Amino acid sequence: MALKIEKIFEVPEPVEKVWAFLSDPRKVATCVPGAQITDQVDEKTYKGAIKVKVGPSVTDYNGEVQIIRLDTENHEIEILGKGQDVRGRGSASMKMTGKLRALDSGGTEVKSESEITVVGILAQMGSRVITEVSNIMFGEFTKNFQARLKGASGDAAAQAAAAEVAPIKATSLAWQATKGLFRGKSESDS
Repeated sequence: MALKIEKIFEVPEPVEKVWAFLSDPRKVATCVPGAQITDQVDEKTYKGAIKVKVGPSVTDYNGEVQIIRLDTENHEIEILGKGQDVRGRGSASMKMTGKLRALDSGGTEVKSESEITVVGILAQMGSRVITEVSNIMFGEFTKNFQARLKGASGDAAAQAAAAEVAPIKATSLAWQATKGLFRGKSESDS
């Protein structure tokens, strides 16, 4: 199953500070629930893992993230990520482009365009649920991204939050996503 997801959010930090963070996959991985960089292969390739909790069990995905294009002058990054369930029950790949734009307020607009392909057990959830799950995860990512940027300024509470890595709770996200879908349907039926 293939999906295209586009997101935009703003942070109250200058573009150069946001770029320094966004262009470092090790830092960005700390913002993704359940994800971590486990090894740096070279200056553009990283090995990583993500944990997804489904009910009482935790499923591990191992993969690789590669920086395809890094345009410091225009504040654009393109990455390719691929992962495989360690038990062989599925895989996922993502091509993501991130772009930054300085705002008149002194803050930064962050724009992300992702093409995601999911195969196996996660694909069985269906595109509407996966899209809603990605919306919830993006909300968590945005919150974590802003906290870590603030932590880069020395805020102790934000730095403590940055140290916490817990698996994604897929059952909980799927439930939230399903509720969101029904809420959206009932509002459009009114």
